[in-house]
Amino acid sequence: MTGKNIIYTLIASFVLALSACTSEDMSDSFDRTADGTIDFNVGVEVSPASRTITRSASPTYVAMQAGTQVRLKVDGVWNRKDPKNISQKTTCTSEATTSTVNKLSFSDEETLYWDDYGTGDPDNQANTDQGLRVLGVAVDGMSHAPEVNTESEWESLSWPVAIDGENVLNSDIIVSNNLKAYKFAERKDDEAKKMVFVHPLSKITFNITAGEGFTKGTIGATVNKFEKEPILWLTNATTLADIEKEANNYVLATGTVSIQKAVAESDNKTSKYIAGTTSTSNQTITVVKQAIVYPGTPLGASDDAVIAVLNADDNIYYIRAKEIREAMTKVDGHALFKTLPGYNYIINIKVNKTGARLTATVADWNEVNSDEVHPIINVDAFIGDLAGNASPEDFTAFTFWRSEKIAQDYQHEATLTGTPDGTTDWTFSNTLYWTHHNQHYHFRGIFPTTTAVTTDTNGQQYVEVHNDAYSEKSFPSNFLMGMPEFSGKDYMCNNEDHDAVDMRIYGICARSSAINMNFRYMMSQVEVKLSSSETTADNYVDLAECQVELVNIGTEGHILLSDRSAVVMKDNQTYTLPGTSSTHYHGVIVPQALVNADKSNKVKFKITVYDDASHTNKDVYYADVAPVKVKALGASTSEAVTAWESGTHYVYNLKITKTEIKATASLTDWKTVEASEEVWF
Repeated sequence: MTGKNIIYTLIASFVLALSACTSEDMSDSFDRTADGTIDFNVGVEVSPASRTITRSASPTYVAMQAGTQVRLKVDGVWNRKDPKNISQKTTCTSEATTSTVNKLSFSDEETLYWDDYGTGDPDNQANTDQGLRVLGVAVDGMSHAPEVNTESEWESLSWPVAIDGENVLNSDIIVSNNLKAYKFAERKDDEAKKMVFVHPLSKITFNITAGEGFTKGTIGATVNKFEKEPILWLTNATTLADIEKEANNYVLATGTVSIQKAVAESDNKTSKYIAGTTSTSNQTITVVKQAIVYPGTPLGASDDAVIAVLNADDNIYYIRAKEIREAMTKVDGHALFKTLPGYNYIINIKVNKTGARLTATVADWNEVNSDEVHPIINVDAFIGDLAGNASPEDFTAFTFWRSEKIAQDYQHEATLTGTPDGTTDWTFSNTLYWTHHNQHYHFRGIFPTTTAVTTDTNGQQYVEVHNDAYSEKSFPSNFLMGMPEFSGKDYMCNNEDHDAVDMRIYGICARSSAINMNFRYMMSQVEVKLSSSETTADNYVDLAECQVELVNIGTEGHILLSDRSAVVMKDNQTYTLPGTSSTHYHGVIVPQALVNADKSNKVKFKITVYDDASHTNKDVYYADVAPVKVKALGASTSEAVTAWESGTHYVYNLKITKTEIKATASLTDWKTVEASEEVWF
């Protein structure tokens, strides 16, 4: 051996950042003054698509984070050692760097030397020419390298990834196995001594940006912020409740990593997975969520498949696979739409309180794009819940109102245009979205669009109406109000089915299907037709000059947005029914009861018959309205009409003779019902 008193330290340069090391099983019997220290360059490859066995391609690298601890295993052969196969293990720590190469920092106890492998021994020349085999393992940014305690673990290391959203990047193991014959003669060749670290696992990144409506929060460094940290599940679930079902798990999170082969193999067991937050400090991305998964994790069985569910301040967004699958088709090896080692599938999500827009890409450590829109509020509108209700000719637009409370705080948020018969789709003047999955809304539609909505001192909202002559094209005759139509258990809210009664009380929560808006005429039509006996009869009454009045009637009222009910505001009045001729009278009346609280008759017809145009002489006839019976459409029996209801057209045929009024009634047009009998008063 030479007499040079020079200690050569093992120095490694990394393309990822590495730091402090520990040597084991080192023999103090070696003369370390010959041939120097073992030296490496180290880099982390970010272009798996360009990787080749011969490394003839030109992969790109990034630096490790400073302070990353790396575990090394350096194998060689020395004929004079027993056993002659030498395997030295050590740990080291990456230093900070401004380039894509890191240096490794070793303590004296952690250093490896060429002479530890017999480099200075002439009898070991053949083995020296074969060079050293070097394996490495680390987790980028971690101050403790993965524990590899046995020889077999370098071949098969059990490696479950974090699935609970905590410290997910601690699972981002990187390994190096490319130095299989590093020779002393190549110690000054930077490429020959470069350790290449690769990602055997896959990464999925969600860049979530708060958009319009997120103005009250503190999470994030963007202009708009979240009030609380979003939660993101990697799942195929289409409801929140289904996230807990194992059948919707698709992430491969357990298996083994072979450092020797630089590959990861899952055990094909799927896990429920919550992505972890890795940044809230980006100036353009509010929150970065990431997941480390095993290769082979599927990203959507079909374009419409859900791959993630996002809860951003209780706004629920379902991320589907269509766009991410389209992006994967542009990257070699993704024909089966499963993750590949070394690829980072990045999904960019911009979340508005009114919806979400997403993009994604596949790039180096590699990116994949997808697109999702938060459910838009859609409407199907039609007139009437019973046969016979015809739509006004000009029913091609209505105002759309929304509130979280059934009785108040309705806001006019859009005007819809279309036709109620389904020949064209109803379209919004401005797009409305469900704000979040658990938000319940009550919806109302009002026609004509010029109809005013008033709010009283208690916050109750209503439309003012009054008795008037019937005119099908003017208010209040054509006044319509729409409410959602409910049927069955086809709504899902707060993870539970709700029936129609629940929906009327609590409102509707987010759904992708259209809301069926049932419009109803809000006024009652009352039509009176007068007749008498034959002109030759003794009891004949000349009806050339007549007046029809309604006694004890309500003349003004409110139609409530809460339930479309009518409240009479000006009661016990006498109202003259507008006439189109001396024998025909037709008006719209505020819906109201025709009997008193004690069920006694209240509203009466008052028929005044004048003997000539001067109205000097007259006869007056009275008749109670309530006893008149009608048979509703499809009914088997007749019932007395005790109230005039919204959307119903009442036709009274009054036969006046000198001694009596003979009345029949029918319901037509708005709601068709035939009169069952004649009633004498």
